[in-house]
Amino acid sequence: MKRGLSTGRGVTIYLIGFFLTNVGVGGFTLAIGLALYRQTGSADTFALLVGVEYALGLAGQLLGGSILDRRDVLTVGLVSNCIRGVAVLVGGALFLASDSQLVLVSAFLVSAFIRPLYRAASFVMVRQVADVAVMPQVNTLRFGLLQVAQLAGLGVVSGLFVVLPSGAVLCAVAVFFLSGTAVHFLLRGIPDRSAAQGAGEPKSPAPMTLRENWRQLGQVLRSNPGLCVHLVIGVMPSVITSLASVLVAPVNQALRGGPLGITVLDGGASVGALLTVLVVRRIDARRPYLVGVACATAVLALGLLAGASALPVAGLAFLGIGVATTLGATTSDTILQLRSAPQLLGRLSITRESATSITAIAMIPLTGPVTTDWGVHVTALVFTGVAAAYLSLFLVTAAVLRGRFFGQRAELRPDRASTDRLEASV
Repeated sequence: MKRGLSTGRGVTIYLIGFFLTNVGVGGFTLAIGLALYRQTGSADTFALLVGVEYALGLAGQLLGGSILDRRDVLTVGLVSNCIRGVAVLVGGALFLASDSQLVLVSAFLVSAFIRPLYRAASFVMVRQVADVAVMPQVNTLRFGLLQVAQLAGLGVVSGLFVVLPSGAVLCAVAVFFLSGTAVHFLLRGIPDRSAAQGAGEPKSPAPMTLRENWRQLGQVLRSNPGLCVHLVIGVMPSVITSLASVLVAPVNQALRGGPLGITVLDGGASVGALLTVLVVRRIDARRPYLVGVACATAVLALGLLAGASALPVAGLAFLGIGVATTLGATTSDTILQLRSAPQLLGRLSITRESATSITAIAMIPLTGPVTTDWGVHVTALVFTGVAAAYLSLFLVTAAVLRGRFFGQRAELRPDRASTDRLEASV
C-alpha cells in the first residue's frame, strides 16, 4: 500500500468496503437458495450445494494461505472479491437469459472457493490500516458490522424477490460485491503498517511451493503450543454463532413466539453484539483473560437457553450469546494480529477458517436429529457442553502455559538447511 491517506480515513474506507461486501455475502446465499427453490420446488439441491461449499472452502483455504503470505494482501482481497462479484453478475445475467440451473450452481461454486480467501485477506488488512492502539476497536466494529450487514443482505434480497426475477436479484447482489471492491481500492493510498510493526523480526525467503508454505507453518505450530490452542479457541465465536442461528427457528416454535419471536431472538443477539461494541471501545481488548470471559458467557447464555420456558428468557439468552461471540471474536482476533509475524498472518487466519469449517461440518448436521428426537432444550444443552469444552480448554492451557499461552510470539525461524546452503554459497 502506498502512502497518502491518514490512518483514520483508512479505517473508515476499510469498514465501508467490508460492510458493502458482507451485505452481498448475506444476500447471496439466500438469493441462490430462493432461485433454486423457485425453479425446482425443492430445497434438496441447495442443501447439497451447502455441503459442497464447505468442501470447496477447505480447498480454497489450503491454497489461499500460501497466496496471502506471498502477495500483497490488498491485491489478493481486491482480485478475489472482484472475481466473486463478476461471477455473480455474469451468473445472474445468464440465468435471466437461459433459466439454466447450471448457471446458478457455477456462480455458487466460484463464490464458495473465493469466500475464505477474501475473509482471510480482510482479517489481515486490519493490521495494515489500523494502529495497534485502535486495532481492538476496529475488530469490534468489524464483528458488529458483519452481523448488521448480513441481516441487511437478507432483508434486501427478501424485498427484491417480491418484485424482480431471480437473475435480476443476483445481479443486484453482485453490485454489493463490486461496490465493496471499489471502495477497498481506495486503500492503495494507505501506508503498509505491517512492515513497520514487524521490524526487527527474522526474515525468511518467500517459500516457492505450496508444500513449503504449510511446512513452515507446521514448524511454527509445533514450537508454539499456546498458538495452537489460540487457533482452536478462536473459532468459538463463529461456531457458537452458527449453532445459535440454527436454534432460532426451533426455539421460536417451541415457545410459540410467532413472527414477534424471531424478532426477539435475532434482535437479542444483535443488541448483545452492539452493547459489546460500545463497551469494548472503552476497555483494552488485548487482555487475554477476556477470551475466557467470552467462553464463560457463552456457557451461561446457552445454559439459560436450555432452561428457557418463556420467550423473554430466550431473548435474554440470545443477548448473552451476542455478547459472548462479539467479545470473543474481538479479543481473539486482536491478539492473533498482534502476536503474529506479518509473513505468517495469512496462513494462521486460513488455518483458523479451516478449523471453523471442520467444526461446523461436524456439529451442524447433528442439530436436526437431536432436536427432532430430544427437543430444542436438549439441543441447547448439548451446545452448552460445546461452549464448556472451549472454556475448559482455555482454563487448562492458561494454568499449564501461563504467559506463553498468548504471549509467545508466532514467527518464522531461520531454516537450518537453508542457512547452511547460504553459508556454503558465500
